[in-house]
Amino acid sequence: MCIRDRMNPIINITKSAWTKMAQISKSNSVYSFLFTASSGGCSGFNYKLITIDKTEFNDLIKPNILENDNTIIAVDPFAEMYLLGTTIDYIKEDYGKNIFESKFVFIPDKNLATGCGCGVSFNPKTV
Repeated sequence: MCIRDRMNPIINITKSAWTKMAQISKSNSVYSFLFTASSGGCSGFNYKLITIDKTEFNDLIKPNILENDNTIIAVDPFAEMYLLGTTIDYIKEDYGKNIFESKFVFIPDKNLATGCGCGVSFNPKTV
């Protein structure tokens, strides 16, 4: 679902994640989401999915853009090398499956990074 290469996308986004982001966009007048990473967390880096307005979006320097209907995600070009192959998913609470909260989860490509149990922290592998 990436404009760069549909066969080998920069990141992958599940249908449930697209659906939730579309709901957030409509109900909060969000222009776009920014997918980035920052240092910290128990594994070295934290995933970040944040909402941005049109001005912030226009200030980004050559981001890769993913789009589904009217929902836009910009991949931070400065963090892109750390985010390659990551899957963004959205899981809904389901007490029968011991899922006690609805949330976005980030699943690293096992060939490129290792994740931790918290689901928001990762460590890139050296190649």
